[in-house]
Amino acid sequence: MKKKLIIAILGLGWMLLALFLMSGYFFNQISGTDDAYPFNPIAWDSHIQMFNGALQCKLIGEELSERKKILQKEIFSNVERRNETSNGVIYYFNDDSILLETVLEHILIEKTCCPFFKFDVSILPFNYGFALQISGPEAALDLIKEYELEIN
Repeated sequence: MKKKLIIAILGLGWMLLALFLMSGYFFNQISGTDDAYPFNPIAWDSHIQMFNGALQCKLIGEELSERKKILQKEIFSNVERRNETSNGVIYYFNDDSILLETVLEHILIEKTCCPFFKFDVSILPFNYGFALQISGPEAALDLIKEYELEIN
C-alpha cells in the first residue's frame, strides 16, 4: 500500500511539472514572443516593447552631475573587474554586504530616472562577491561608456 501511494504521488508530481512546462510554451505561443522562456521573468523583446522610448536619463544639469558623483563615490570606485557584453556591462565587486545593500538602493533610484536599463545582480558562489549587470537596447552600451568616460 505504501509503495503504491509513493508511486501515485511521484506520478502526480511529474504530471504537474509537465503541465507547468507546457503552460510556459503555450503562453509564449499566445504572446507571440519566440525568445521568451518559461523560467525567464521577462523576455528581452518584451522589455523593449514595454519601454518604447528614448535613451535619455530623466535627470539634467546639476542634478545629473551630482548623481554621477554619488554613483562614482559609492559604487563605481569599488569595481574590481568589468566585462563588456553586446548590450551592456557587467561589474564585479568584492564580497561586501554593505556595498551590496548600497548597490541595491541605487538600482531602485536609477530605475526611476533611466527606465530603459535592465539591472541584474548575481551573488557569486564561494564568497567571490557579487556582479551587477546593466544592459539595455543597443544604444545602452554607448550610454554606459559615455558615463564611464565622464567619471574617469
